[in-house]
Amino acid sequence: MSIKRVGLTGGIGSGKSSVANIFAGLGVPVLDLDQVGRDLLASGSDGLHQLTAAFGTAILNADGSLNRAHLAHHCFADAAETSKLNNIMHPLIRQAEDEWLKLQQGCYAIIEASVLLESGGESRMDKVVVVLADMELRRSRVLARGDRNSDQFDAIIARQCTDNTRHKYSNLTILNNSNFNVLQKKVLETHKLILEQLNN
Repeated sequence: MSIKRVGLTGGIGSGKSSVANIFAGLGVPVLDLDQVGRDLLASGSDGLHQLTAAFGTAILNADGSLNRAHLAHHCFADAAETSKLNNIMHPLIRQAEDEWLKLQQGCYAIIEASVLLESGGESRMDKVVVVLADMELRRSRVLARGDRNSDQFDAIIARQCTDNTRHKYSNLTILNNSNFNVLQKKVLETHKLILEQLNN
């Protein structure tokens, strides 16, 4: 029997990556699709070659690596360009996901993705787990990291789906408004629920 896919998603600052790390600590295989996407666009990769063919060499740095800021600025300003980007990246990511899953063992694997719902990825999942947190808490977490300011946080929020949409597509939710110990307990409870539901 093939291993089940459990999608894990949540908005910026919700603590999705922390939840993924706790699942991994429980022995659940975890695949970070955001990292997969970055790996697929390494210098000299087929993915980067496809992007360059579609968008031109202006998306490259002087050393031939991808200028992510330029690509993002170019695509987010134009829905047609965003669609073009997605049509290249999504099949590559799905192929990498399928190949990775064939190597995993256990009842289920976590497929972590920040834009799982926005990309329609929930349709290939057996379950979807959503991490939620209050907006101002999410903002304070992101600003505390020091790599984004408040305007950048707002811009990302505007591109991501709402918590109402996440509720609509989720089978299980994890509310992350407290400390790490509380979060660990909630993830363990969710892990047990997933096993029960998938085995029934």
